[in-house]
Amino acid sequence: MKVRCPACRGEMKEIKGSIKEDNVEYEAYRCRSCGEELMNMKQLRVVAEKYRKLRRAKKIVFAKWGNSVAVRIPNEIIEELKIKVGNHGFIDKDKEGIKIIPIASF
Repeated sequence: MKVRCPACRGEMKEIKGSIKEDNVEYEAYRCRSCGEELMNMKQLRVVAEKYRKLRRAKKIVFAKWGNSVAVRIPNEIIEELKIKVGNHGFIDKDKEGIKIIPIASF
């Protein structure tokens, strides 16, 4: 399917880009002639969902703790997940960063 630029009627090509300030990757179409970029509704929904997820996220600070790095977990997350001091969990890398999975105490 050929997509034409609404600004200059040039040919559009599919691209992958990144909004560096927010670390959000996206797909769009860019005009080969004038550089205009546009997204179809499916591409826009994907980007919108990434921003909704970012808005729900809590800001944290990484701190030095001996030879390790520590993270403070906001109280509302601790209460929601019923995390208690001394509970265990898992930490793993995933494609977006770090994933922490608390496990129920025994």
